[in-house]
Amino acid sequence: MNSFNTVFNLRAFFSRTAWLFIFAAVLAAGCSSLNKPASASFASVIISSQSIEKIKAATVTVFTQNGYQLMSLPTGELAFQREATRREQIDYAGFVGAHQGEPVVIRVRLSIEPSGVGAYLLGCKAYAVCNPGQPVFETSTALFNFQSGSYQRLLDNVKGTVQQPAVTP
Repeated sequence: MNSFNTVFNLRAFFSRTAWLFIFAAVLAAGCSSLNKPASASFASVIISSQSIEKIKAATVTVFTQNGYQLMSLPTGELAFQREATRREQIDYAGFVGAHQGEPVVIRVRLSIEPSGVGAYLLGCKAYAVCNPGQPVFETSTALFNFQSGSYQRLLDNVKGTVQQPAVTP
């Protein structure tokens, strides 16, 4: 009987230890965005020694090469959108909306802010927009921070493009 209690207590110990490690891993993964400024909570990069015009040109190039169309906004800020994938359409318009062909686009708004001497913070926030262009029925849903991976890669691409040395013959 004593060995049963020992085995049971060991199982409880290992079970609690496993849950503790899982909890610690979740906390560690969630804290990865704490090293960014508050304005850069979704996806962002810091670009140094470049003008705003070069950053904007590189951003337009990278986003258009990845299937996004440039949008003109009255505020003058950069924004792009692309048609949502089938999965995204089901996620944001629902099964019925997707079946009935409710349009859904993914819209990305970018901002360029000064970040120290000669440096700029290029940040973005992405939204799923149902019924785009319809003033009464258009709804937008902000994507969560854990969905920012592909947008972070796009911004990393922009940084790599704008900071490449010029090729001289």
